[in-house]
Amino acid sequence: MTQPIITIEKAIKSYNSLRVLDKLNWQVNEGDIVGLLGKNAAGKSTLLESIMGLRELEQGEIKLWGYQWHELPQSQKQKIGYVAQTSSAFEWMKVSQYLNYICQFFPSWDKAYCETLLKRWRISDDQVISKLSGGQKQMLDVVQALSIRPELLILDEPVAHLDPNMRRAFLKEVIDLCCEHGTTVIFSTHIVSDLERVANRVAVLQFGVIRHYYELDELKASIAKLSFANSEKTNLLEKDASISKLQQFGDTTTTSIIAPLKKPIDEWCAFYGIDATIQPMNLEDWYLEVANEFV
Repeated sequence: MTQPIITIEKAIKSYNSLRVLDKLNWQVNEGDIVGLLGKNAAGKSTLLESIMGLRELEQGEIKLWGYQWHELPQSQKQKIGYVAQTSSAFEWMKVSQYLNYICQFFPSWDKAYCETLLKRWRISDDQVISKLSGGQKQMLDVVQALSIRPELLILDEPVAHLDPNMRRAFLKEVIDLCCEHGTTVIFSTHIVSDLERVANRVAVLQFGVIRHYYELDELKASIAKLSFANSEKTNLLEKDASISKLQQFGDTTTTSIIAPLKKPIDEWCAFYGIDATIQPMNLEDWYLEVANEFV
């Protein structure tokens, strides 16, 4: 049975009068690859930075392996890889100098693997970091995070500056890392297709809480758009948390299934006595549906 690596209880974080995390509860289990979605300014970076001990909560607590950050043994902190939205490298250093400096803090540093990644992604170790492109700087941060062979990998928009080929190469590396070492991964992204390639769970941060958190395969087996003739069962349907808001157009009602069902869609429709036209929905359509759920 998998154990939780991250446990968050009633986390509150505000900026001035804006509450970004609002009594947020969340648990991430060992070995999960979690794609974190949310609109701009939803608080994804704040959440990840709070997990990393870079932001202090006003209330609530975050535990990693059962410890709060200030209690977490240094040996355990050294097993966490982190890539922020903006590069943290010392830009006046050469790539080799930077990595030789960083590796001293991580006993598990894999020098051969680091060199392999640099060659594979065409990052010269003699290059001054300030001369690298935005994408290369981002990949250098990824190289640093992966080379420690982390048990927990936290990635904040790690592919924002990468072209499709580099994104795919990066995602493959994440999958390989997880398969070989059982690494737990959380990565925030706006590119839903990337999430679909690697994640086994998806989370949506909305209004300060994790409003949707599902096994990806279970979710994809259920999501769909439905249309059916208006019926007296509409009142029952409105109470079903698996669907979005019902909309009526003349004699037709439409809705979307946005959460995993406990039974196949046709059995679910039969339970409510509706003869629905079912249109499959991809993950990106689903995210747009839930992101605008309360607009």
